[in-house]
Amino acid sequence: MSPTASPAAVTAAAPSLHTVVATPGAAFLTLDAAARLPTAMLPLGTLLLVAERSGSYGTGGLAVAALSLGAAAGGPLVGALADRVGQRTVAVGATALQASALVTLLVAALPLPALLAVGAVVGLANPQMGAMARTRWSSMARGRADERGFVSSAMAVEGALDEVSFVLGPVLVGTLAALVSPATPLWLALGLAVVAHLGFGLHASALPGRARTTETHRSALPVARLAVLLVGLGAVGVVFGASQTGLAARLALTGDDALTGLVYGLGAVGSAVTALLTTRLPERVPHELRIAVSGGAMALAGLLLSVAASPVALAGAMLLMGTALAPTLISAYALAERIAPPDWATTTMTALSTANVVGVAAGAALAGGLVDGAGPTAALLVTSAAGLVVLGAGLVARRTTP
Repeated sequence: MSPTASPAAVTAAAPSLHTVVATPGAAFLTLDAAARLPTAMLPLGTLLLVAERSGSYGTGGLAVAALSLGAAAGGPLVGALADRVGQRTVAVGATALQASALVTLLVAALPLPALLAVGAVVGLANPQMGAMARTRWSSMARGRADERGFVSSAMAVEGALDEVSFVLGPVLVGTLAALVSPATPLWLALGLAVVAHLGFGLHASALPGRARTTETHRSALPVARLAVLLVGLGAVGVVFGASQTGLAARLALTGDDALTGLVYGLGAVGSAVTALLTTRLPERVPHELRIAVSGGAMALAGLLLSVAASPVALAGAMLLMGTALAPTLISAYALAERIAPPDWATTTMTALSTANVVGVAAGAALAGGLVDGAGPTAALLVTSAAGLVVLGAGLVARRTTP
C-alpha cells in the first residue's frame, strides 16, 4: 500500500475493470497504448536490420544489447528528470533525441563502434512512456477508498497494454521486414514514436515536477525490497531478449524467418490474457507468491522452447511462456507502487523498467553469441535459467515482506 493510503483502502472492494478504464478516458488509453508500440518494435527491428546488413546474428544481438543498455543508463535519468521538472518537458526532449538517433541508424552506413553508439542513444532517449503512465494511474488512485484495488487493476491494464504492444510490435516488424525490407518497420516505429510519444507526453494527465520547497525532504526508499523486484524484472528481460534472438535464429535455419514476429507475438497473446485474468485473483494471494509460481512456469516453458523444432511447437511453447510473464510484471509493479514513496514514483517505476531493459540486453547479447557459437538451442535454454531466477526472486520477496 502506498504511504498515503487510508485504512479504508485496505478493506474497500476492488473496483470493476470498467470503472478503472473509464477513469482516465478514451484518449488517455489510446495514446497510452500507441506510445509503447515503438518500444516494442525497436529490439526485433534493430536485430533484423543489423543482422541483414552484417550477416551475423551475433552483431545483431550486440546492437540490441547496445540499445537496451542505453535505455538502462537513460531510464533512471529520464525518470528522475520527469519527477523533477515534469513529464511534458522530458517527453518532448527525449522524443526529439530518439527520433534523431533513429534516423541516423536508418540512413547511415555505420562501422560497428558507431552503430553501437547510435543504438545506445536510441535506447538512452526512450521517453519511458510506460513508467509515466503507471505513475499517472497511481496519482489517480491516491485518496480513493479502493486505492489498493484500483492500483492493482490499473497495473493489470498496463500489463495488458504492454503485452498487446508486444503482440503487434513483433508481428509488424517480422511481416514488414519479410515482405518489404528490414528497414521498413523501423521507419514505422519512428513515425509512431514522434506522434504517440508527443501525444501522450503532452496529455492533460501529465504530472508536473516536484515543488522546489520539498527538494531536500524526499522520503527514504526501501532499497532492499526494491532490489529483489529489480532482479526479478531483470530476469524477465533476459527471457524477452534470449527468446527473441533464439527464435529468430531457429526459424531462419528452417526457412521460416517470415514467421518470427508471429511466433514471438503469440507469447504476448498469452501474457495479455493472463494480465486481464490477474485482476480476478483475490488479494489474499500475495504478489510475491504470484512471482514465484510464474518463475517456475517460465523455467518449464523455456525447456519446451529449447527442444521445439517446428514453428507450431515453438508457438505453443511461446504461448505458455507468455502466460507466466504478465503475473510477474503486474505483481512487481504493484508491489513497487505500495512500497515506494510518492515523491519517488516515476523514478521507481522507471528503475523497474530499466531492470527489464538491462535483462533484454543481457539476454540478447548472450543468446546472440550462443547462436553463433553453439546454435539456437543453447540460446533458448537461457530462458529457462532466467525463469529460475524469477522463481528465486519471488521466494526472497516473500521472506522479506513485513
